[in-house]
Amino acid sequence: MGLFNKNKLNIQALLQEPVEEFKTKFKDIAHQLSDNSKNPYKINMDKVLEEFELLWGVSIPQELKNLENILNDLGFPLLRYWETNYIQTDILHSTENIVEKVLLQAQIEFPTDYHIDWFSGSISLDTIVNSSSRWSDTNFSFQYPIYEATILQKESPQIYLYNHNQPDMWGNGFEIFSKDLSSFLYIITMQHLRHHKKISDKNYLTCFEKIKNNVTLPYSFINYTRINNRYLSSYDFRYRPDTARGSNLTLDYFQRCRWIIELLKGNHDNYFWSIQNNMYKKYLNPELDTERHRNNLEHLPTHVPDALYYLFRCFFKGENNELKEYIQACKDSPSRIIRDAALLVNDFSKGKEFFGEIDNIQHVKRDFNQNMKW
Repeated sequence: MGLFNKNKLNIQALLQEPVEEFKTKFKDIAHQLSDNSKNPYKINMDKVLEEFELLWGVSIPQELKNLENILNDLGFPLLRYWETNYIQTDILHSTENIVEKVLLQAQIEFPTDYHIDWFSGSISLDTIVNSSSRWSDTNFSFQYPIYEATILQKESPQIYLYNHNQPDMWGNGFEIFSKDLSSFLYIITMQHLRHHKKISDKNYLTCFEKIKNNVTLPYSFINYTRINNRYLSSYDFRYRPDTARGSNLTLDYFQRCRWIIELLKGNHDNYFWSIQNNMYKKYLNPELDTERHRNNLEHLPTHVPDALYYLFRCFFKGENNELKEYIQACKDSPSRIIRDAALLVNDFSKGKEFFGEIDNIQHVKRDFNQNMKW
């Protein structure tokens, strides 16, 4: 794909418009960064949106829908650090249990498409695996949070980053990247232009001053970026997200499930010690009191990360009475993900043993409870 049209780039939106408004200007610049005639790749967006709702059980956030329409019109351009891609819904066509399929694939290759999305309640804005243009120093994917727009009532929620260089038990791998979607698109465009020497030092400095308080960047994202006779560092970007508990739901969703993800991967001899000391956070795994249980019964059928968490949590922790009610509540969910998760955990609860690389999932449950110090 060509990276730039022959016409002179017009970057006034970067220089003059407020960062918060850039998502409405992105298309005007992005169409200059790629040559659609070399990539006539178009999808049926109506079909993708319909399948998204069948998969997740909720409608796609309006902001994300708008972005996908823009990218589709542009032919899903390849930008520096961001290989744009349509929202993944292909797995909906599988006749297998899709949750079991994804979890078994994650035992072989981690992370894998869908896996991170479902447990974190976010959508990857690019492909996680099988990506054709990943640079060796930028193995990460950008994640759009689905539920923060509704639960936290954020019209434009934060964009997260999943770092593929930290897939083991020691690294969390999930972090906040930008204040909102506009800031994400702004820094992507700005770095793309810089990498291809299409922006002057003076204009880059102007952009840097506008965006520095809206993003927090990993070093690899700005590697070898020079400004004012020095190289930039991650400390030059000063976005400080709200750290109050419950303010970063997507991060919390993923962190609370780390121990579940590791148990289901089943490929570590010492994972109980690691789970106890590094992954199992008590404040993210509170006791199931009556009020919490009652609330769960109402909202689990339409909330993918909560449904996955409580179904697998109750199985592994032996919370059998609650598990029975959750399975019953989720079996008729509008979400294919939730329905298949309920079916799989129901099989586990009835004694299913073999699970891919795990010879006996019942022994994993037993050993987990014996080794954990509650």
